[in-house]
Amino acid sequence: MDEKDLILPVNIVPTIGDFLGALRIKPLGLGAQLFTGVYEQFFVSSIDLKDEYKKYYCVEYPTLASYLELTHEIYLDEGDLGKRYILKIKSPSGVLDQAYDGNVLDIVVNCIEKLEEAHEG
Repeated sequence: MDEKDLILPVNIVPTIGDFLGALRIKPLGLGAQLFTGVYEQFFVSSIDLKDEYKKYYCVEYPTLASYLELTHEIYLDEGDLGKRYILKIKSPSGVLDQAYDGNVLDIVVNCIEKLEEAHEG
């Protein structure tokens, strides 16, 4: 796995409206323009590794964990392996880039976790 890639195990893929709402971003402003790009990186352009495993690799690898470890060098605990989606976000950029001083990666990940808690609760 490229060290810049981000792995995000989640149970839900929120709508763009729910995502922006959880971040308290108004739908028509500049923030919405920036964070629509973030949403697309996370939930549109990402690769669902769990789905890839089920479709193409379950014959080659006995378990999802072995597929992730051997082909992507990704090591997840049982809780994360049990999530509905395991999203691989290729080199998050823009406001998510770790090299950018004002990056908001932690804020976005926390927001997604809160959306999951609300969905499960």
